[in-house]
Amino acid sequence: MIPAKQIIKPQSAYVRVNGFSASGTSGVLTTAIGTALSTAGEGGVSVPVQPLGGANTIGVITTVVNNRTEIYGGASKLKLTDASGNEVFGRITEAGGVYTLTYFSLIAGVETAHSMPAAAIDIEFSYRFDFARFPADAAIAVSARNISNDPAGAVGGGTPRGERLTVTGLNTVSNLGFTPLNTANLRLFVNGQQFDTFGGAAAAFSLSGLSITWSAANAGFPLEVADRVTARYFS
Repeated sequence: MIPAKQIIKPQSAYVRVNGFSASGTSGVLTTAIGTALSTAGEGGVSVPVQPLGGANTIGVITTVVNNRTEIYGGASKLKLTDASGNEVFGRITEAGGVYTLTYFSLIAGVETAHSMPAAAIDIEFSYRFDFARFPADAAIAVSARNISNDPAGAVGGGTPRGERLTVTGLNTVSNLGFTPLNTANLRLFVNGQQFDTFGGAAAAFSLSGLSITWSAANAGFPLEVADRVTARYFS
């Protein structure tokens, strides 16, 4: 039998990083990659921290198209989406030994820069292993360690919420009781009429954290203290 170390057959697999601190449009991933790769090989052995070179080499995949990085909520473990429900993902690039993770979402088929709120995220980046250190469970590990691989899970998953909000003044409404999984799944009902955040700057309202900002100009009418406002969303 030929030992695995003598077989030249590089194979790629995802490597997991948990609890990465994300914010803005990109972040430096160098330290996190080094920690992850120190035990990423079969049996917990280390593999080199280096960008993938030519044929029959090993390393972090840093060129399109396979430098795509899957992103999950650090707490929920669900795929992240932007305010319109588009899946958020990343791409890893390398320059001078520095690995950078840049965030994107796919809007109408176009890969578009995305700004992440400050939060802990889990990611999975692509690494090409040599045959000897290729993890035995690499082909099934991604599905085994995630609750949902479907971006719709970030909208349809979680706990359904329904609550009555109070209009405390003209165009001013009380905060939500819980943080929605994303802005796209929040619906407000004003005297029975439904409103959502779609339309960007032309939407009837916007959401920041738990705070709702009502736009009387966009909605076509102001909120007043006598109005009945309810919210439905997933958190």
